[in-house]
Amino acid sequence: MKLFINSVEKAMDFHGNTLGELLDQIQKNTVLPGTYMSAVILDGTPIDLQIEESKAQEFRAVLVNDIEKLEIEIVSVQEIVNKNLENAEQYLEKLIPGIEKAAELFQMEDETEANQFFLNIIDGIDWLSQVLDGVVTALSIDIENTKIKGKTIQERQTQLIDLTQQLVEANKNKDWVLVADLLEYEILPFYREWSELIPEFRKMMEDLVN
Repeated sequence: MKLFINSVEKAMDFHGNTLGELLDQIQKNTVLPGTYMSAVILDGTPIDLQIEESKAQEFRAVLVNDIEKLEIEIVSVQEIVNKNLENAEQYLEKLIPGIEKAAELFQMEDETEANQFFLNIIDGIDWLSQVLDGVVTALSIDIENTKIKGKTIQERQTQLIDLTQQLVEANKNKDWVLVADLLEYEILPFYREWSELIPEFRKMMEDLVN
């Protein structure tokens, strides 16, 4: 088996038979404090490190002798946070104009085109929430007590859940006026504020690293 860590081929004295045992050894000896195993690629196939326990046991039981190539990516907390924040910034640059356009279309009662934007917005809200959750986890932020510009992360999460539920319900009821109002006066300011909050997360990261 050929082993690559961060694209560099490595030779190691491995004691064990299974992929799980090998990963545990790499975790213990190679993954330094402040770094994480972010990706595992088995013979060209990426392994989802967040999969449920039963499936995780399956791939951990794979015999090392049956593997031709194992690729592992190890990254620092700083790299994870930087990447997620960059993704969030880039996505907000698309999401905010999309919300503005959807609100305008719903006000004009252009249901068909407006709902195309609406579905993308709901998907975007979910994706962006996952990215920001990754930042919060990587920085070990106490969401109940850490305040940013007057609100805790938990309060912001609760607010978004409530707004999203209202938005979906209004759309289900075909109340286009309410959908437009929620988008323009609630969702849009919420994400404009998030654009201003991202530098605060960068400051937290810098404080953590230093």
